[in-house]
Amino acid sequence: MKKRILALLLCIATCIGAMAALTSCGGSKTDAFVIMTEDLDGLFNPFYSTTAADGTIVSMTQIGMLTTKYENGKVNVAYGDDQAVVSKDFQITSEGGDTTYTFVIKNGIKYSDGHPLTIEDVLFNLYVYLDPVYTGSATMYSTDIKGLAEYRSQTAGADSDIDETITEAAQTLANNRMNELINLFKATGTTSTAGTYNADYSKMKTAILAHSLSSGYKSAISNDPTKVSVQNLLADYELALKYFKEELANDYVSAQEAYTEIPYKNHEEFKDPIFAFMCYEGLVEIEYEKDPVTNKDIKTQIKKLTPAYNNTTITTMEQAIDYVYNRKISTELHVILQYWATAQKLETEFLAKAKEVVLRQNLNGDELAIKNISGIVSLGHKADAPDTITVNNNTYKIAKTHNDDGTPANADEYDVLQITIDGVDPKAVWNFAFSVAPQHYYAEGYDVDIANNKFGVDFGSYSFMTDVIQSVRNIKIPMGAGAYKATDSKNNDNPDGTAFFANNVVYFKANSYFETVGSGLNNAKIEKVRYQVVSASNALNMLESGSVHYVTPQLTNDNIDKINSLKKKGIESVYTDQLGYGYIGINAGKVQNINIRKAIMSAMNTSLALAYYRTGTAETIYWPMSTVSWAYPKADDGSNSRDNLHDYPAINFNDETAKAAIRNYMEAAGVAEGDSELSLKFTIAGANLTDHPTYNTFIHAAELLNDCGWDVEVVADTQALTKLSTGSLAVWAAAWGSTIDPDLYQVYHKNSTATSVLAWGYREILASPDVYAEENAILNDLSDIIDEAREIEDQAARSALYEEALGLILDLAVELPVYQRSTLYAYNGSVIDVDSLPKDVNPYSSPLDRIWEIEFAE
Repeated sequence: MKKRILALLLCIATCIGAMAALTSCGGSKTDAFVIMTEDLDGLFNPFYSTTAADGTIVSMTQIGMLTTKYENGKVNVAYGDDQAVVSKDFQITSEGGDTTYTFVIKNGIKYSDGHPLTIEDVLFNLYVYLDPVYTGSATMYSTDIKGLAEYRSQTAGADSDIDETITEAAQTLANNRMNELINLFKATGTTSTAGTYNADYSKMKTAILAHSLSSGYKSAISNDPTKVSVQNLLADYELALKYFKEELANDYVSAQEAYTEIPYKNHEEFKDPIFAFMCYEGLVEIEYEKDPVTNKDIKTQIKKLTPAYNNTTITTMEQAIDYVYNRKISTELHVILQYWATAQKLETEFLAKAKEVVLRQNLNGDELAIKNISGIVSLGHKADAPDTITVNNNTYKIAKTHNDDGTPANADEYDVLQITIDGVDPKAVWNFAFSVAPQHYYAEGYDVDIANNKFGVDFGSYSFMTDVIQSVRNIKIPMGAGAYKATDSKNNDNPDGTAFFANNVVYFKANSYFETVGSGLNNAKIEKVRYQVVSASNALNMLESGSVHYVTPQLTNDNIDKINSLKKKGIESVYTDQLGYGYIGINAGKVQNINIRKAIMSAMNTSLALAYYRTGTAETIYWPMSTVSWAYPKADDGSNSRDNLHDYPAINFNDETAKAAIRNYMEAAGVAEGDSELSLKFTIAGANLTDHPTYNTFIHAAELLNDCGWDVEVVADTQALTKLSTGSLAVWAAAWGSTIDPDLYQVYHKNSTATSVLAWGYREILASPDVYAEENAILNDLSDIIDEAREIEDQAARSALYEEALGLILDLAVELPVYQRSTLYAYNGSVIDVDSLPKDVNPYSSPLDRIWEIEFAE
């Protein structure tokens, strides 16, 4: 009896404590479909998620206005009852120079909590995305919707240029707010040694409480200076410290992978996580061996390591972080508030708040001068709307009366949304394919009354966006009408934020209301789905062990060989061209001189990245665009063009030619060997330094640059993608996921508010036109071309414009294209019914696109 009890307890412990929980303890029946995911930030919000991995988690719970279908090598929009979308019907019409997009909204759709999805939710989403203080990655605001500029600026007769004017005014206010802290720290902490400061938390708090606020600071907080006090500045200071402590915690994790290669791995000290962290923060002096002929440092040979901290009293991670934290906030707060990720994060928040202040100047209290966007109309709420509308030869009765929950009062009537834009915009249709998140969930407590211009959104409110849309619940637990809903390890309907994503596992259960989305749809056939964080280097091992059932490893020779060896165990695979490409980025805010950036690019032998992949599954690219796109520049014979008229990336790379180019660019930049501007970190996104396609390119470039008197170090950083979203890295290697339409606005336009432009350093470029005169000229030309390309539909004409635009991006020297590769999908055919997967996998889809149709194998 005791043995049976012990066995039962062991089985329970195993099922709770490991991924074996995803199969029955007997091991005969699979309980959940387990999918690999890359590292997650945990920002699971449909409006604000930034990384592709977080976005995938969110998408499990959402449906969009439209979806896509791939036919005859072309991607088109899809809609209708047999599609997992909100739109029953859809069409585009043009008249009098305007284009109108008409959406017939399905009846009967329910969110996963049973609430109906209605036109109220559709309009709520639109007004969130189009709000002037929205700072997420979506750029719907760049579409020239009629009346949008007037609404966003609350100025009658305004055009789209007013956005730039508002942003410039807000940037000045945000700078004032940041400078108040910087200047006060310098004044409070001045020491007898010029250029050095010392003011700890206690000293700064005392100074803040006694400080006389400048008018510039007050104007950045409120239009009413009487509502601003030193408590606001104290809150700013403490927020900065909070973000800085969080940044150091991330650095501690990153440091563990930063020193695993030559010359560090030959020194036992770097195996100590505290020592590695201190080195990462510049608190270890590294002395290198000298070349006997040139007397230059040999960066591959460390002679001596000298800690600049007491390495006998700091024995825990917490002590290490606290030591660096207290030291740096006391002596380098001015640096933290200008160059660290903390500064970029604060700057984003300060700018959003400053936009609110600028916009409130045009309001009478909280009353909107312009109450709605004239080009966005719910026909059933329009006084002079017709009774019916014909869309694609189908006639629909327009719903003009509604129930209290927003649904049409009569079952045979439909809500109809129309969005009208000036002219044409080939990207607009994809902007309008947004997912429809529930208003009652993401803006709980805010009223919707379409007839009276209430859309569940507090216009131009920074606090609404941060405290309501991005409340703790709303960023941790997504909700929508998608095939799956958030749960936890116990399959609860209402998990808390720490249980939905716990121990590197995300938990989903089938949404029992998904079948309401369309008459041709059924609820998910697999009840439970889990996303497990798995590194790409370990993906196939996890697949082989049965811990996960579906992975996306890199398409390397070793991985293909391993998959072939696992076929007898039921492992299947498929690969297709990736809609995206690998690139190297340089932040102009961190590397100010354009010629130094060009020197860095000249050092990159991008062809070295191809050795990472299986022959024939990757190619070097020479333009910053995926070769999958029809707009990738073509040579005269129709092949992908290699001639971009730049000396980077080099078509036939030669070390001596590269070093000559580096020295020429150094001369143009006015810098000599050993200059502080030439001391840089090259960061690889991920946990493993060598397991990355660009590692060899970076190492080789570092050798060439260091031979020319630079001080370049190559490091890995698990937090790299997060840091990119705040513009905190100097030089990095990563990959883009491209969009269906090749429109360049989101990633490259000067007025884009997407996080990509922070990574390029646009904020610094635009804020300092004297420092960045050449860059501003390029940016203006580039943005004009992007705007022009959005106003025509002819692909040949757009392609010509994009080739010119891509050349300007290379001129700007912030992005270097590296490779185009294929994407590999591998899965366990003994667990998944292979026949239930989509038959056609292409760059625009994956085997999981219709995840609700996937079944377990018998």
